[in-house]
This record gives sequence, C-alpha cells and structure tokens, in this order.
Amino acid sequence: MAWSVFHPGPILACALASTRLSRNRDFMLLWSGQALSSVGSAVTRVAYPLLVLALTDSAAKAGIVGFAHDLPVALLALPAGVLADHMNRKHLLVGCDAVRAIALAAIPIGLLVGHLPYGVIVAVAAVDGAGWVVSYVGERGVLPQVVAPEQLREAVARNESRVFGALMAGPPLGGVLFGIGRVVPFLADVASYVVSTITKLLIRTPFQEARTEASPRDAREGLRWLWQRPFFRMASLLFLLSNPVFGGLLLLGVLLAKAHGASSALVGVMLGIAAGGGLVGALLAPRLQRRLTARFVLIGENVMLVLTIPLLLLTHNALVIGVVLALAVLITPVTNSIVVGYRVALTPDRLQGRVQAASTLISFSAGWLGPLLVGLLVEDAGFTATILVLVAWSVVLALVAAATRSFRHPPTLYG
Repeated sequence: MAWSVFHPGPILACALASTRLSRNRDFMLLWSGQALSSVGSAVTRVAYPLLVLALTDSAAKAGIVGFAHDLPVALLALPAGVLADHMNRKHLLVGCDAVRAIALAAIPIGLLVGHLPYGVIVAVAAVDGAGWVVSYVGERGVLPQVVAPEQLREAVARNESRVFGALMAGPPLGGVLFGIGRVVPFLADVASYVVSTITKLLIRTPFQEARTEASPRDAREGLRWLWQRPFFRMASLLFLLSNPVFGGLLLLGVLLAKAHGASSALVGVMLGIAAGGGLVGALLAPRLQRRLTARFVLIGENVMLVLTIPLLLLTHNALVIGVVLALAVLITPVTNSIVVGYRVALTPDRLQGRVQAASTLISFSAGWLGPLLVGLLVEDAGFTATILVLVAWSVVLALVAAATRSFRHPPTLYG
C-alpha cells in the first residue's frame, strides 16, 4: 500500500490541508450547492415511498418507484460519460439541475389540483434518476479541476461526508415536511436545485481542460480503461453486487418501521440515524485510509452487513432500526474514498467522464433490483424471509471480496 503518494503527512498537516480546502472558493461553491441538492434529493427519496404508500397502500408499488429512479443508471451511464467529456461540463450540470426541478414540480402541481396519477410519480422518479446519473458522472470529472492534486483525497472524503450528511439531515426533514403537507418535500427539492444552479454559475474555474477533439468520443474507451485495471474492475463488480443490498435495506427499514406503526416524521428520524453511520465513517475516512488496507475495507463492508442485518429480526422500534442501518453503512464511505480517490487521481481529464460513467454503469446498474426485490418479497413472503435473503446475499459478497486477488495489490500513482 503506497498511501504516501497522496502526501498525507502528519495529523497537523492534514488539518492545514483541510483548512486550505475550506478556503478554496470554487470547491466550496461546488460542494455547498451539491450538498444542498443532496439534502433535497434525500428529502424526496423518503417522500417518494411515503407518498406512494399514502396513495396506494402498496409496498410493491413503492418498490416500483424505487426501480424507476434507479433504472436510468443502466440505460444512461455511458451516454452521460460521453456528454461529460464532449460538452461543457458546467452547461451540462446546470441543465440537469433545471430539468430535475421542472420534473419534480409536476408532483406538487398534481397534488394541489387534486389529481396525481401513479404513473406520473413513476415518470418523475425516472427523470429524477436520469438527472442524477448525468450529474454524478459529470461532477466527478470537475473535482480535479477545482482542487490541487494534494487536496484530492481530502476533497473525495468531503464529498462522502456531504452525501451522508445529506442522508442524515434529509430523511428526518423529509418526514417532517411530508407530515406538514405532501407537496412540501417536493417543493423543497425544487428549491434546492435552483440554489445548486446558482452556485455552479458562480464558479470561475473551468470545469474541464481545454478540449482538442472535435468529434464525439467513444463511450467504450472508458470501459476499456476501467476493465484493463484489475483492481478497479473487481471493485466495480463488487459494488454492482452490493448496491442492491444497500438500496433494498433502505426500503426495508421504511417498510418495517411503518408496519410497526411509526409516523412519517419518525421514519425520517430513523433514516437520519441510519445516515449518521455513514457520516461518521466519512469523517473518519481520511485517517482510516492511512491505517486500513483497501482489501480490509472491501471485505469489511460486507462483513458488517452480515453482522448487522439479522438484528432487524429482533426489533420493532424505528429508532433501533435506524441504529442497525447506521452500523450497516459505517465502513461504506471509507471504501468509496479509497477506490474513488485512486480512480480520479489516475484517470486522464479527457477520460474522466467516460471512466466515471463506466464505473457508474457497472457499480449501480443493478441498484434497482434491491428496492424491487424487497418490495415484492415483503408483500409475498414477509419480513423474516426478506431479511434472510439479504443476509445470504451479503455472505456471498464477503466471500467474493476475500477471494479477489487484485484487492491485495491496489494501484499506485507513480512508478
């Protein structure tokens, strides 16, 4: 393990680097706008199933909405990478924010006029998911442009804390806002996209290096780059298999809590507690990266799932469910920081979008399976069977991670 290539230095040096990053105007604009947008997305992520359950009382239909939100990853990841490497990334990201805001506005409009077909909710979720794919792919390529190379690892860890911080604040807020009115969480998300658009427009640094190619790029080039590097290839495949578990676990927590009488506000608090585990992991990530090997965290992430998911069989309390989910995701941001930090640092700028797209396609393309499977299993087989299926799935993942030889030899940046 050659962590020194990132120049971590002693703890004091890391603190000083963190301070410098906080004074990086363009990074903080990008980070703060995306953070607010992430909170808005977390608000609606919990509002979607609450709204569907309120309107249809169907766990399966709630799962289908999750499926519609996640399916665009498989369909649009590679085209999004080509767009991110061919278009002006600022225009692309700003356009995504605008489209998502317009689509989400359809839900409060439908609720206010008293007619919101279930199909509209599914369609809005699909558009929202499509916008997420394009934004996610495009933003990763911006990061090396707005921060210095020695700040890249810290920036990746900050992005992880942003994601889990949003997941911690968003669900309780979503539950409270949904309790105030069904339209409110969706209006809040629309507003978050407006602010995110403004912060991106204020960034002065170009979002990409000067482009020299006039013709559209080959989407397969990113796949080839990723596939030819065993560590990144196997990490992406492992994420492909694990993301359905995490997605399904989120819906399972909501369904369990509601089945035991939890209010919408309490469901939000529960999910906020769950995200708190990820936030703690993200805050510890810079230090843990220097102490733990990549192989340890890639195995440990799945072992943690094996140890924690069975605890859901023992509790009917929403807050305790939140604690169990928090433990389940504790190591995830450390894993993400290590793998993404390596990949972003090693990828040429001209390929950032397509490599990120390839990673996103492989890692997230099966994410829709988790919510869909959990929704169907809960409705047809019950909670106990669903939990046991997720545990068995996680055991297989831990064994795969332990047997993967390339995890023993992660890449180095130089030499």
